[in-house]
Amino acid sequence: MKSRLIQDSPQMRVWLQEFNHPDEHLEMLEKFKIGREFNLRSRGLIEYYGIDLIDYKREQMANKIRNEFLTAFAHYMTDHLEDECPRSWKECPPSFWEELIFAYLPHTMKVVPKKNYTEQFLLQLRKFVRWLDKRNDTTFLEVVDLYISQASPTLKKYEDLFSELFLNNYPGLHLPDWDYMNEIERLDKRMEEFDETTYGVFEVTKIMDDGIVLLDLHSHYSYFTKSIPHEKTDLEMIITGCFGKKEHAFLWDLAFIDGIYPKRAFNYIQLSE
Repeated sequence: MKSRLIQDSPQMRVWLQEFNHPDEHLEMLEKFKIGREFNLRSRGLIEYYGIDLIDYKREQMANKIRNEFLTAFAHYMTDHLEDECPRSWKECPPSFWEELIFAYLPHTMKVVPKKNYTEQFLLQLRKFVRWLDKRNDTTFLEVVDLYISQASPTLKKYEDLFSELFLNNYPGLHLPDWDYMNEIERLDKRMEEFDETTYGVFEVTKIMDDGIVLLDLHSHYSYFTKSIPHEKTDLEMIITGCFGKKEHAFLWDLAFIDGIYPKRAFNYIQLSE
């Protein structure tokens, strides 16, 4: 089979395939079909990881939890890492797994009723890495196990806090008749009540009985807030989101939360210019 890459438009690249045998065409169509079930981009089909993800999916086609993990992992490889994705499994350094666990996982955290997204993701990651090591003669499980043991208690705690703060803005998220647009409108009205807002990446630098102090890691300005439970925060916890305050007010209120990260994720977080 031969392949060539063309530029179809400024927004899209399309792979044209020239098949030597009809069975190759049917096999590629099958891969496209399976890949679509976990949102694998077309590019993934010609990258080294694509065939592994598809084969891992094939082993348990009806496993919803495995499919959700593969959706996240495929997004990490293509959309999150983009051009910085390693060229082969054997070129994946420890930082590849560190970023996935400490930065990507909290960045894409899903708010689920049982607050066990972190637990499920890390469990599925360990299963996948064990499978990957056997298939490709790699030795990733040792470092991944180490990172999971280091990250799990903190990330579970942060998931609990993130869920609480996120649901403050979207309290009906888990209701069957949730009106997304109604809550968006309510949030927009709340934003209009602030005379000043700031969006950024903040580090918890001080914890007091009545609130916490946050340092904007880009501007280096400090902000005091009582709208995040101080007993659930840690020094060096990193929070991304928006804070606002009314005219002449001293306190900053959390307008909306985007993510909560351990300090170890800092090297992988892009600060806004």
